[in-house]
Amino acid sequence: MWPVIGASLFATNIGAEHLVGLSGDSYRYGLSAGSVELTTGITLGFACAILFPYYLKNKIFTIPEFLEIRYNEKARTFFSGLMLIISVMTKLAFTLFAGALVLNGLMGWDIMTTVIFTGFIVALFTIIGGFTAVAYTDTIQATIMIVGTSIMLFIGLDKVGGWSGLMEKVPETMHIAAPYDDPVYPFWGILATAFYAGIFYWGIDQVNVQRVLAAPNLKQARWGAMFAVLLKLLPVFIFALPGVIAYALYPGLEGEETQQTFIVLLNNLLPSGLRGLVLASLLAALITSLIAVLNSVSTLVVRDFVVKVKPDMKENRQVLVGRGVILIVTVFGIGAAYMVYKNEEGLYKYLQTITAYLILPVFPAIFFGIISKKVTLKAAIVSVVVGLVLATIFVIDQFMGAEAGERVFPFLHYKLTLNFGYRGLWATILITGILFAVSAFTPKTDPGKLEKTTINYSRRIEQFSGLSDWRLHLLILSIITIFIYLWLR
Repeated sequence: MWPVIGASLFATNIGAEHLVGLSGDSYRYGLSAGSVELTTGITLGFACAILFPYYLKNKIFTIPEFLEIRYNEKARTFFSGLMLIISVMTKLAFTLFAGALVLNGLMGWDIMTTVIFTGFIVALFTIIGGFTAVAYTDTIQATIMIVGTSIMLFIGLDKVGGWSGLMEKVPETMHIAAPYDDPVYPFWGILATAFYAGIFYWGIDQVNVQRVLAAPNLKQARWGAMFAVLLKLLPVFIFALPGVIAYALYPGLEGEETQQTFIVLLNNLLPSGLRGLVLASLLAALITSLIAVLNSVSTLVVRDFVVKVKPDMKENRQVLVGRGVILIVTVFGIGAAYMVYKNEEGLYKYLQTITAYLILPVFPAIFFGIISKKVTLKAAIVSVVVGLVLATIFVIDQFMGAEAGERVFPFLHYKLTLNFGYRGLWATILITGILFAVSAFTPKTDPGKLEKTTINYSRRIEQFSGLSDWRLHLLILSIITIFIYLWLR
């Protein structure tokens, strides 16, 4: 079971937008674009130690369910609304856009026309057919992608003259740890994102958490997570490094052309049969990702909004409303994809940026609501409001562009506030400080609630269980990760 959980976690993460975006950003910015891939040991390490045992012990099936128990019903509704926005602005928009990029590169189809066509076709397919066996199809697609892109990597290395040839041709792109003041992928800024955006993504985001909750027990869940950490060592080499190889072999791509890096590699390096297999896997991953997002969003809207207003609504009526929601959400997803289309930055960096900004308001209230009994409802509300203000400023600055943003928000354009990683770090520290400060002066939470919703630290640390212990696996994977960082620094 654990290999399926790990592969499903990995496949959920590396959709078409990930594969296309990371190779394109590596062409544009160098190997540092892949630095975020190596932070999964931190994020899933936290999740395995703190969050997953808590979820399984208390039989918490959804994060909104936890928020209703820990805080109140309004907290659940607010979080559901935020996850709806995140799903549309990131998962739906970027998947649609990445798929359109692939088809544009292969067939020459107009990008936005393809986005619209793909969106409505998948929406209709979702309405008619539904979605089954996600984890197992994810496993197959992940295997094909890994094998196909690995072959692409080795062919590319051979063409460029091996590792030494690549180092000679483009030495400036071969550093994974960019300087602290790098505006795009600074090492310390990217590392900082692991402690808020990364923990949220891998340990709180329902799409990933539900993969782990499918495990029969905590041991299998942790083994699966460690297998995912192992697999997440690969994208630096099989997704990011090919982008650098493309820069060495096919220089001269500029602006929007860099977003087609993966297609350039696909057409020039892989034999036709394998090219078709990888492409089919990529498009299948695109479709299953879109179906999964549309289904989850539809369920979320019906259960957390519609049924709350009309609790006596019959089940067949709920199904009809859910189908209507799918069409409406698809329209919003297409609109969000258009904003991605008009963005001038690298696709992968833009994805990381928007995701980090959107989760800022709620991460401290959720994470510290689980690990601390001191956090109160009123403090959580205040922290979320402050977070919303900060996130709104960050998003506005992002959409305004560098020059206009610097004029309106000059305090965001210093070396340690320009990158999204640093902005998110400072914002998270500020929001967390406000959370605990307000908690100290507001009515305490009922102890009965805290008993079920917060971690009990009085329990002894689990005894080491030898070679099968997940902590040993994490230690080994952490050493490998540090070695990769030192090798490619």
